[in-house]
Amino acid sequence: MTDEEMMKINLLIDCQRYPLKIRREDEQLYRDAAKLIDKTLNKYRDWMPDLDSNNHWAMAALELAYSAISMKGKNDTKPYTEKLEELTKELEAYISRK
Repeated sequence: MTDEEMMKINLLIDCQRYPLKIRREDEQLYRDAAKLIDKTLNKYRDWMPDLDSNNHWAMAALELAYSAISMKGKNDTKPYTEKLEELTKELEAYISRK
């Protein structure tokens, strides 16, 4: 990766600044991720105000990790690709008979 493809940014998460060096094309993803972390932390702070900050972080991490893991299987396009190839072959066979 060249230096032109990389950039330095500062993300603010839970009132802490985190300097990162990232690919330029990923900047918005990182910024959106930081906002999602803050939103999730604040949700747990509102729901469970008696817990300490470490517990809020743990609950937020669990929710975000669960979301990431549960989405893995939903991004598998192989069954759709295989079905499209099958239908394409059927259409080509049908057209070639005419």
